[in-house]
Amino acid sequence: MRQKRYFSSESAHGSESSFGFANDTIVLVFDSRQARDKYVQQSRNLSCRAIPARRATREATNISLTGNHNGKPRAFTIECWIIREPFDPERVPGCIGSLEIGTTWDVGHGSDIERFYR
Repeated sequence: MRQKRYFSSESAHGSESSFGFANDTIVLVFDSRQARDKYVQQSRNLSCRAIPARRATREATNISLTGNHNGKPRAFTIECWIIREPFDPERVPGCIGSLEIGTTWDVGHGSDIERFYR
């Protein structure tokens, strides 16, 4: 049985006076609802909000304005949704990582990256 995850969404360029941009959303993954709610409450980013699991991949889809992709893992390739470990785990207590597009080669083999299944 998979462990339940909790998600928050925010603009990477958001601040206490700006909502940021529409195509630079970061989706953070938490191990508990309390940790997620505390982070959202204390965040100074105007765009930060809690989201349900069913919207996680939709929010993490960042359409590239310079590349030729729609921000989703391409079908029939090794691309998949992954939870990438945070660079600074103490910055956001309870955060497991961020939801991103990766490859099946990133998962396992001694890494802390896990594959995300909807």
